[in-house]
Order: sequence, then structure tokens, then C-alpha cells
Amino acid sequence: MMEANGETKKEFVIPGDYIGVAEEYLPGEGAYEENGKIYATLVGNLDLDMTRRSASVISKTNVLPQIKEGDIVYGEIVSVKPQMVYVDLLALEGHADKKLSANTKARIYVSQTDKKYVKTISTEFRNGDIVRARVVDTQGDSIRLSTAEDSLGVIRAVCGVCKRTLGMKNEQEGKEGNLECSYCGSKETRKTADDYLKAKL
Repeated sequence: MMEANGETKKEFVIPGDYIGVAEEYLPGEGAYEENGKIYATLVGNLDLDMTRRSASVISKTNVLPQIKEGDIVYGEIVSVKPQMVYVDLLALEGHADKKLSANTKARIYVSQTDKKYVKTISTEFRNGDIVRARVVDTQGDSIRLSTAEDSLGVIRAVCGVCKRTLGMKNEQEGKEGNLECSYCGSKETRKTADDYLKAKL
């Protein structure tokens, strides 16, 4: 949204969101440049300063109440193991403009991935994917999550070859290779949410 002075543009972004080109802006705090494009590294408000020609992400500092069972959260996949993935939590649904406090580490086990049987979790999630999940357990040193609902799962996937955002293929082609990279042509499978690439925090 353009501010009244016409100099600053602000909107909400999550890690991996495209926010501009290096020809127009310099990456500031919470942003990085790759192949001439600028992407967000934080959850927060995008601050495009037209005067200084800089693109930054301003992270929120308000503290949330403790995450509880049943909450819907957003996170980034940071490590994929044979039977689980590790997730860095980014935001709590309904409070995406506030910074998470306390424990922000979580796990999704293969048994909590989908309603159907999943043999290998690495076919459903990859490092860098952004997911929406439900909190099923908050005990111990890591929160346990589930994506075994149609509305839960990957909301933005990263190509395993070139690291760009994957697009959804024609739904009639089925689950196998349900995502495709428009840049390098890689076809990949994920446990996607039903609003893949349309999700709003």
C-alpha cells in the first residue's frame, strides 16, 4: 500500500517472497539479492523506500502468548530426515504481525504428514518450503505439528534444482509430480495445502 507521501510502499511478506529487482532497489535488513532479484528473509512488513531505493523487511517485536495445541502455525522446513522434518516456526495464524516468543522449533513426523499413508517424508517436504500446520503437541523441547488436513501442508515450495518457487501443475495430472519449476522444468511432489501459492497469513 502506498503511503500518503508517495515515498514508501508497505505490505506483509514471508521468507522467500519476491520483493523487487536489484536494478530498482538495494537489499536492506531482512532481504537478500539473488540473480538480480530481491527476496525477503523475515516475516514482517515490506518497506520499499522509494527515496533511498532500498527494500527492507521490518520484523514485528510484539510478543505472542505461548503456542498451544490446536493452533495453526506457519514455518520453514530447515532439515529433512528419513522419518521427520524440522521446522523453524515463523508465525501464528491470526497473529502474523507479531513475533513468536519462546520455543520456535518444531517437527513433523511422517505419520502426521497426510491422511493417506506416506512411506518417505522427503517426497512431501524439502528444505526451504513454507508450510501451514496444526500444533498437536507442545510438550518437550520441540513442538509437534501435523499437516494431515486438506488445508494444511506446503503453501510455497522451493525447486530442488534452482531454488525458485515451484508452480502447481494441472490438477488432472494427479499427485505425482504435482509441482513444476517454470525456470528449469523440474517436476517435484509435495504435500500441498489446498490453497498452494494463494495462502495469506
